Amino acid sequence: MFEEALTKILARLDSARENGLLANYALIGGFAVAAWGVPRATHDIDFAIAIGTKEPQALAAFLEGRYDAGGPDDPLKGVIRATVTVGATAVPLQLVFLPAIFTDAIFEQIEMLSIMNHRVPVVNWSTLVLLKLYAGGPQDILDAMQILTVRQPAGDELTRLSALADRLGLREEWIALSGKDTL
Repeated sequence: MFEEALTKILARLDSARENGLLANYALIGGFAVAAWGVPRATHDIDFAIAIGTKEPQALAAFLEGRYDAGGPDDPLKGVIRATVTVGATAVPLQLVFLPAIFTDAIFEQIEMLSIMNHRVPVVNWSTLVLLKLYAGGPQDILDAMQILTVRQPAGDELTRLSALADRLGLREEWIALSGKDTL
């Protein structure tokens, strides 16, 4: 079911990009965590998106979804919620708008990974760890810890990850997670 849903979602996103409604997209969330080697159950498919100067409402309409703007205290700028129907099952899709500094970090380090027989742009594992710290929920923190356990960064990788955490304003969260201040 998720393979067919992913096929449909990628086709929609590529079509939106071809129609100038979307500049870029990258898999985040539970599927991205699993792509980086941590078994993870999830019920939805999440992407970070970059739309440049385009209006999110136009992209939402194109994808037959709903755009919800983030509030003043919301860490997200907004979310497009849509569904992809596979047989009788509706698979939730979330397209997440992040602050510019996170969007820049995500799209500087996209990696194409094989997921369910597709080449999918996925946020780099180190940026995903920091996105999880930014989200800050219990599952997010667990995901970040498990990714670090699987990846076992050392030396230069830790230095780069620490510098990125500092750049994204997540220095304290990084130190709390890793126990390391490698700047």
